[in-house]
Amino acid sequence: MTKKLMLIIITAVVALLLVNTLVTFTQVHPNRTQFLSQLIYSGLENLHYSGKKIDNDFSHKAFKEFLNILDPNKRYLIKKDIEALYKYRDEVDDQFADGSTELMEFASSRVQQRIREVQNFYLEILAKPFDFTIDEKVELDPDKRDYLSNTDQLKEFWRKTLKYRVLLRYINLKKTKKDTETDAELEKKAREAVAKSFKNTFNRLLQTQQKDALSLYFNAIVQVYDPHTTYLPPLDKETFDLGMSGSFEGIGALLREEDGYVKVNSIVPGGPSWKQKQLQPGDAILKVGQGNDEPEDIVGMRTQDAVKLIRGKKGTTVKLTVKRPDGNILEIPIVRDVVVLEETFAKSAVVSSENSENPLRFGYLYLPKFYNDFKNSNGRSSTSDVEKELERLKAEKVDGIILDLRNNGGGALTDAVRMSGLFIPEGPIVQVKDHKVGTQVLRDPDPDTEYKGPLVIMINSLSASASEILAAALQDYGRAVIVGSNQSFGKGTVQAMLNLDRYLSHKDGYDQSLGALTVTVQKFYRIDGTSIQQRGVKPDIVLPDQFSAIDIGEKYLDYSLEWDTITPAKYKKWDLTPTDIRMLAQNSKKRTDANPRFAVLKEYIQKVKEFQDETLQSLRMEQAMRQQEQLREERDKFDKAQEETCHIKVTPSREIVKKSSEELFKIEKERQNEWFKQIGTDLLLSETMAILTDMVNNQGH
Repeated sequence: MTKKLMLIIITAVVALLLVNTLVTFTQVHPNRTQFLSQLIYSGLENLHYSGKKIDNDFSHKAFKEFLNILDPNKRYLIKKDIEALYKYRDEVDDQFADGSTELMEFASSRVQQRIREVQNFYLEILAKPFDFTIDEKVELDPDKRDYLSNTDQLKEFWRKTLKYRVLLRYINLKKTKKDTETDAELEKKAREAVAKSFKNTFNRLLQTQQKDALSLYFNAIVQVYDPHTTYLPPLDKETFDLGMSGSFEGIGALLREEDGYVKVNSIVPGGPSWKQKQLQPGDAILKVGQGNDEPEDIVGMRTQDAVKLIRGKKGTTVKLTVKRPDGNILEIPIVRDVVVLEETFAKSAVVSSENSENPLRFGYLYLPKFYNDFKNSNGRSSTSDVEKELERLKAEKVDGIILDLRNNGGGALTDAVRMSGLFIPEGPIVQVKDHKVGTQVLRDPDPDTEYKGPLVIMINSLSASASEILAAALQDYGRAVIVGSNQSFGKGTVQAMLNLDRYLSHKDGYDQSLGALTVTVQKFYRIDGTSIQQRGVKPDIVLPDQFSAIDIGEKYLDYSLEWDTITPAKYKKWDLTPTDIRMLAQNSKKRTDANPRFAVLKEYIQKVKEFQDETLQSLRMEQAMRQQEQLREERDKFDKAQEETCHIKVTPSREIVKKSSEELFKIEKERQNEWFKQIGTDLLLSETMAILTDMVNNQGH
């Protein structure tokens, strides 16, 4: 069954399930908010995979989630507010079903009140110089702090928070200070900069509370079902559609909300951030500045609002102040540009080791995502592009192929199935389970095998969804050796997007769009019957990478669906070239243990883990500067090691064809050279090539 057919069936089922409820709603003519609440309620009750009941237990979780969304860093609400809100703890389910927004309105009012209180005293705090010789600390992790007891404690917490921000600004100013500037002048300059930044922050927060309170409330409720079920209000749906089309000008980074921070989830290949090379997955964005303007603090900001600040016209500069997982804080200037779609397509090269007298030649096939233009029958698909690249690599008579799915967040399910079929004869690829319809086995129907030679697949903790389906299927068949992080992301669910406007029989009184709802409707399973959910795909050979120290993955998300099993599908193992995994793993461990670059990488991973546990930040200048310097030294050591050559010879699998414009040809050539340069310093790819060499030699090729 194709993805297109599956979505048609899902849409038809949705319409049938909601029709009776919608008729009832429209007959009683509730107000728009009540109608929207009841529509979302009905959609979740009828469609969500879990079949979760909306009861008091659900109410308690939704209440907790709502508090986290309202004030994720516990910077505004105090215990008195929480006690006042607690009376609604058992009522969220009933209010949601009835379409009542009493809790939302009351909570939003309290948060606005506290924000205004902080507005009234933060300038008073920043009006006086800070003493950075005093030995005091501030706890940055809200999970390690309780809500403050009263407004006096709130004011003291904000004094330390502002002092910390001024301290960071002061340290940065000292790096570029003029000879004529005194420390007192720098400290004053830092306070003024922080004051300006927070003025914008408070104004934006108050606007957000008034404008987006309803969507915050609905999302607190729906995400108790699972983290991928989301309500998109009208403007956010427009942003989503724009992002899906890829036709936007920005920095080329995908963001997520986590613990009150906007964090970088992944970098779009070919985009401005990818070219600039500094912004990395896992970075927490603290501030956003436009050109030379004073940056605005975005801690606690929703991702959608952060995106609006970060995006902008091509050629303009945005400055991101980010905090690395290792604790380093740095400012990254990025010139906005149109995200280059060409760089998101499959591409290949021929790689070999320069340190060997008679090196084997391998095909390196890079796939950033699983794409498919369903609206255009003649449009590109990742499967057809990968097939073409395989043809090119076979023509080069390569000794084996490496398929790189690192950082590949997935995409078209149908392409995961069809692409798997390029490497095996016909057979099952993945099982998809609907809690009402049952289990379907999605198969590769084509008996032909495009490539039968040695195959290694590279994954990491950011390889998700369709990437996991392909890697899991070829691992279950014994067709490929999987190399990478301890496990892939672990997203084993399928979502459907419901445009809520289409379920209105008329719009009496509803002259505004209702937005959309993404609902988790299915789970997918490996052909061996185990779920990919939470546990992901575990590689045959584990290699350390810099993301190993970061908690990235489905299992770290609140309310993610559980791992489980179903009946295995019937399939026949690949038996053309059996592989001794144990031998490959032992040889790999010997090499990585003896490699100084891997030693630096392992040391860096350990340092990041240690830093993440140390969240009590010193406000003493000497100690803070020493810590920042130590972190910078560790990072510089790591970055220097990453830039060292791996002695990989790279040759193109195809020559770039001269196009109508000499300028376009030059640009494409520059992109290719930049990509080859990245390949040449890829430590994990170098070790994967060594693994594939052992594999080929062991198989007698």
